[in-house]
Amino acid sequence: MPKFDRWTLLFSLNSFAAAMLALYVGFALGLPRPYWAMTTAYIVSQPLAGAVRSKAVYRLLGTLLGATAAVAMVPNLVNAPVLLCLAMALWVGGCLTISLLDRTPRSYVLMLAGYTAAIIGFPAVSQPGGVFEIAVSRVIEIGLGILCATLVHSLVFPRPVGAMLQGRLAAWLGEADRWALDLLRGSDEQAIARDRRHLAAAASEIRLLAVHLPFDTSRLRETTGAVRAFHDRMTLLIPLLSGLSDRMAALREVRDAKARAALDEVVAWIEAGAPREPGLALVERLEALAEARRDAGWRALLIESLLVRLAQAVSALNEAHALMARLRDPDAPLSQALEAAATGARRRMHSDFPLALLSGGAATVAILLSCLAWIGFGWGDGAAAPIMAAVFCCFFAALDDPVPAIKNFGLFSLVSLPLAALYMFAVLPALDGFPLLVVAMAAPLLILGLYIPDPRTMGAALAVIMGFCNALALQESFSADFASFLNGNLGQFVGLLIAIMVTAGMRSMGADASARRLLGRTWKGLARLARSRAAPDPAAFAAVLVDRLGLLTPKLAMAGPRDDLTGVDALRDLRVGMNLVAIQAARPDLSRGGQARIDAVLDGVGDHFSALATGRGAPPTPDLLARLDTALREAASRSAAPHSPWGVAGLVGLRRNLFPDAPAPDLSLAPEPAR
Repeated sequence: MPKFDRWTLLFSLNSFAAAMLALYVGFALGLPRPYWAMTTAYIVSQPLAGAVRSKAVYRLLGTLLGATAAVAMVPNLVNAPVLLCLAMALWVGGCLTISLLDRTPRSYVLMLAGYTAAIIGFPAVSQPGGVFEIAVSRVIEIGLGILCATLVHSLVFPRPVGAMLQGRLAAWLGEADRWALDLLRGSDEQAIARDRRHLAAAASEIRLLAVHLPFDTSRLRETTGAVRAFHDRMTLLIPLLSGLSDRMAALREVRDAKARAALDEVVAWIEAGAPREPGLALVERLEALAEARRDAGWRALLIESLLVRLAQAVSALNEAHALMARLRDPDAPLSQALEAAATGARRRMHSDFPLALLSGGAATVAILLSCLAWIGFGWGDGAAAPIMAAVFCCFFAALDDPVPAIKNFGLFSLVSLPLAALYMFAVLPALDGFPLLVVAMAAPLLILGLYIPDPRTMGAALAVIMGFCNALALQESFSADFASFLNGNLGQFVGLLIAIMVTAGMRSMGADASARRLLGRTWKGLARLARSRAAPDPAAFAAVLVDRLGLLTPKLAMAGPRDDLTGVDALRDLRVGMNLVAIQAARPDLSRGGQARIDAVLDGVGDHFSALATGRGAPPTPDLLARLDTALREAASRSAAPHSPWGVAGLVGLRRNLFPDAPAPDLSLAPEPAR
């Protein structure tokens, strides 16, 4: 059962008020389908006021774009039904494909533009000369629902995005502090694993929540750039703290007195609240300590790598705390670099063009088959079939397997029909006037509205509400025709069945297949990075990999034990990626011989991950281990050119992640001359 608190009750009341206001204004304006305004008000409504305004803007833009496409296609192609169906199907499929490449609420614009063209265009085939009037009416009806939902949710006890986001960001930072403290104190593995899961799981959730911030009315709206910079630092902490954990595990116990004192100093700094100025001084001391390595042994390299990761983690934590202070107080000081970061470009998220194209193709085929049933059988009310095929294929395209969600939506839409029939043939004929209509509609809509804020029940509740409102088709003059009621809803379920069959045949995949696909894209990305000979921005690179990590972790859990997924460690791949970034950044400062040895390592890493991506997975080869040890031997001796401790830490990290069980290398020999 969902939690019915005061915010849930207020949301249901506001949504109902917005829907009734939209219906009343629709009646007053004499709109042909005022119930569209009522349904739209429920679709746009969100628990957070900023999210309502965000979705309202995107929905309005998508509606205008879809209406324009319908007006352009229908009059010009109405005499060629096959071409019209093909053009409409390709429009929906193309819009859906592009929308899936942007996994933020902005994607709503193109997705809506796709199926809005179908909603307007297919019913207008019988009256192509009036398509412009139909399109204008649909835009007004949908715009009215958007306007009413936005006004009510913004004016009546609004729940701002900023307050929730700030609390979530503070909790996220607290989780990072706790993970760092647990690592440095040597807490048990269960506590460390819990901290890691919490930090990684929040990354994508907070990023999607922050998208609505520019539409918020809270003070935090002015700090959108600072929120983005904060997210970047927190994203970097995941591989940094994970790498720190690996080094401490490899050392088992840090016996070096200076390194041990440094760890204790970092613990004290975090416990003191991570103050900004002491944090900057602490980073400088850690970097100086990392550069002052005293011998060329493997343990010394591990300690150096530990100190490098510790300095980077303290720097990221320090900047995250400084940005959190700015979010709480607009006058809190920031360094020049952080001020610049707060105005930087948005980070890219994971996208999958082949999968997006396949989803668009499935929508195109489903619409064409629905059009075949509509036109082939001469079905007068059959336009609902391609419309619903478009809607269902678009609504659930982001899921690994959309079929269960489509079936669930169709089931609850079916559940709404007896309720709609009861109202249409028993309740509504007995009513006289709008006030009585509001009273009659209150009971089902207020109860269903309580289930929308809970993600677990939102889909079912919206399915019943949309099915109920659309089946009633409330208009200024009421007429109850059972044959029209049955025929119109039959078309919806034909579209539903075709969407299910096409999606199951072309697009559905299980959690294991989705996990393999994400892993394959990660491995291809690591292979490209290893061979690129150029270092990307660490925060941007980490953002994409952490986003994939957040998507991958639940899929691996759902897939369960499988031979082809055994031993997969997505966090290890993230650490490997960050180590490659560090090595690529240090490479230009090396001698020609040093670059040749590093290139041999990078080529070997690229070959390993290319083999994994193409399904020829195997453990890293002994040859790659030998190349790594050769590069480490030269780095340890420092006989050729100065080596950045960050590059050395990257080599140590690669060896630890790719060969965790390999014995310690012998680094006492002089490096071989470059060939």
